[in-house]
Amino acid sequence: MLYICTNCQQTSPTKLGKCYNCQEWNTFEEKKDEKVVKIFKNTKLHKLSDIKHDNQKRIKTGIKELDRVLGDGLIMGSSILMGGEPGIGKSTLALQLSQKLSINHSVMYISAEESLSQIKSRSERLQISSNNLFILDDKELNQIFVHTEELKPEIIVVDSIHTLDSENTDTIPGSISQVRSITHSLTDYCKKKGLILILICHITKDGVIAGPKTLEHLVDTVLYFDHIDSDDLRLLRTTKNRYGPTNEIGIFKMESKGLLEINDSEEIFISKENDNSFGTSITTTIEGSRSILVEVQSLVSQPLQSYGKRFSNGIEINRLMMLVAIIEKFTRNKLSDKDVFINISQGLKIKETAIDMAILASLISSLKNIQISSDIVFLGEVGLNGEFKNISKMEKRISELNRLGFKNCALPSKFQNDSKNLPLKDIKFIFLKNIFELETFLGDKI
Repeated sequence: MLYICTNCQQTSPTKLGKCYNCQEWNTFEEKKDEKVVKIFKNTKLHKLSDIKHDNQKRIKTGIKELDRVLGDGLIMGSSILMGGEPGIGKSTLALQLSQKLSINHSVMYISAEESLSQIKSRSERLQISSNNLFILDDKELNQIFVHTEELKPEIIVVDSIHTLDSENTDTIPGSISQVRSITHSLTDYCKKKGLILILICHITKDGVIAGPKTLEHLVDTVLYFDHIDSDDLRLLRTTKNRYGPTNEIGIFKMESKGLLEINDSEEIFISKENDNSFGTSITTTIEGSRSILVEVQSLVSQPLQSYGKRFSNGIEINRLMMLVAIIEKFTRNKLSDKDVFINISQGLKIKETAIDMAILASLISSLKNIQISSDIVFLGEVGLNGEFKNISKMEKRISELNRLGFKNCALPSKFQNDSKNLPLKDIKFIFLKNIFELETFLGDKI
């Protein structure tokens, strides 16, 4: 008798509670002897130059933020896996998406978690009604295939994959082997029939899709639905996409009538009331191909204890400590005896270094009580010698600022020659070489 770990395929002569290879619990299952029958088919080799490629038509979802993360729409025969924490709005988005798609396509919504009355209650709250949207409250895989053959929908939405059951496997619903088997059966069926498959799934406490990594390999697109510190804001992020770019994000706001898409980040991440305020600067960050406007807030104050502390929300604490050290090294300002607080608006987490200049500007502003105008944006990375460096996708960031109507933009002086080729007329550029010039500019011009 032989047992095999369903997570990492490690074998063992006895059934173990914990796999000694991948450290997962309760993953060992008995490996049954199977007769292997080899069937040889008449296959043919193809030259790459002879293969014809059909440009697959994309279907618009009717939700612009969702189209953005998908790569401008859905592809027939593709499968999408969407995960997120309980209560974050996966079912709400799935129902809204189903209603939008049902305007021009037949949609079958499989509700394996909620009853028909619960689905009806949510649809009334979301003000959703459609004669081309069909709800199935059945968990058994074979029954789902039977109804699919009868209805012949173009789009299938499953909420959620972890609650489906299959007679072809002996394990309980939600187990790793059963979820993997059902996902494989559904994706294979929909690909052969040319149907769009949208799977809602659970995530673990670590924030990853529950089940083995092979679950993500079985689908074409993987989306993560997440929230930032603000309770009503949601981010939909692409981590895998065979038909489009990855790391794209869509921004939504949860309201009583469902998820509202946010097309302009300025509406969310910039405080309208903080005009000409202390310790506040504006910059941009890139998520996928999207330029997002964000606000950096700083507070420099006398400590309650005998030494200063560093607090950061939105950037890595080590990055903040480095920027504080640069200020002390290349200016006459002393921060070692002060508390320093940094906050990115709405709790957004930013890893890129393109916002260094904005952080330095906000710190100097708070330290020296200098007001920063709300119509200026700071873009640039800082080196350890206090010099400002160019950043990636500068043209995209500046084009977004021009669209939003900003009048001034502080940039690294190394970008001065490249800026002459930009087709922009309304933005005035301020070129700065290092932190010393930034401090002088803040004291003299703002």
